[in-house]
Amino acid sequence: MIIEKSLFKIIHDYFPDVDIDTNEWRDILKTSKSNSSIFHLLNTVKYYVSYFSDNSSLNLSRVLYDDKQAVGIMPLMVHKNINNEWVLSSNGVEIIEPIFKKNLAEKVRKKIETKILSLIFDLSKQLKINKCQFVNIEFFKLSKWHVKLMELAEETFTSHHLLVDLSLSIEEIRLKFRKSFKPLINKAFREWKIQVHEKATKELFEKLRLLHKSVAGRSTRPIESWDIQKQSVNTNESFIVTVSDKKDLLVGFGLFVYSEDIGSYVVGAYRRDLFSKPLGHAVQMKAIEILKSKGLSWYEIGNKHLSIDKTPPTEKELSISFFKEGFATDVLPRQHLVINPAKY
Repeated sequence: MIIEKSLFKIIHDYFPDVDIDTNEWRDILKTSKSNSSIFHLLNTVKYYVSYFSDNSSLNLSRVLYDDKQAVGIMPLMVHKNINNEWVLSSNGVEIIEPIFKKNLAEKVRKKIETKILSLIFDLSKQLKINKCQFVNIEFFKLSKWHVKLMELAEETFTSHHLLVDLSLSIEEIRLKFRKSFKPLINKAFREWKIQVHEKATKELFEKLRLLHKSVAGRSTRPIESWDIQKQSVNTNESFIVTVSDKKDLLVGFGLFVYSEDIGSYVVGAYRRDLFSKPLGHAVQMKAIEILKSKGLSWYEIGNKHLSIDKTPPTEKELSISFFKEGFATDVLPRQHLVINPAKY
């Protein structure tokens, strides 16, 4: 593939020692001075590359080195969109910032960040990309990386996200739920079998995939992406909450991914003929309990969609957002910006 060779040549010109060693990647995450997101997990990057595998996707992620020592990671991928245009991102949409090990000298970090930004611009020019979208992954402050990018941006915008503050007790969290949810949660735990799976078999994931296919009416993504999610569970980066009836028939599930500090709701499916039942209520409650028990600070349930969003939400997205908001203790803003690489 000619384009693949040209992209990796550009990467090698900037970072001759780059690699994608799994153990070093995980070590960087464990020793990072920043709060890592689920988008910094290598399995998450692999998932998105697989998700877009029908669109010429390539994994460009690398462990970053200084003086032959692994000092950081950069999640990066490329794929083609529905208009057959290349998109450079970390998750199919936007680029997240690199993460570096704790106590790395500020001078070294700045030097590597400058090279990464130049690399992104050169890759974009090679692919004729005229817009790169970046996200400030933290909620409470702008990173130095993002502040630097703001000086180059031609557009900035805000999205809003639904979170549960896991520093609160379970009782305090429940008090903040939508009032109508509390009896529904209790009812769900009485009437359904709720199980947590922190290890996953091929058979379990096949059941999840088939339920998801049945609910969606079609296969929405490659089987390989399900295999990667199974690997994520078995490497202690994800867990599954399932709902079954009294005959042990699977009727719903949710899959949750977590980093060192934050967990996220990634995918779920519930039998259409049981939509009136509080299946999702029980899954969310159990997930909150598990994430809190792991010592995480936050659980990100999803977006709070608004009609004024940059990309107007569908009625379905607004409905799902309203449901998720019933569990949130906080609504927090996240900052995004767009840069035209051709200008630099």
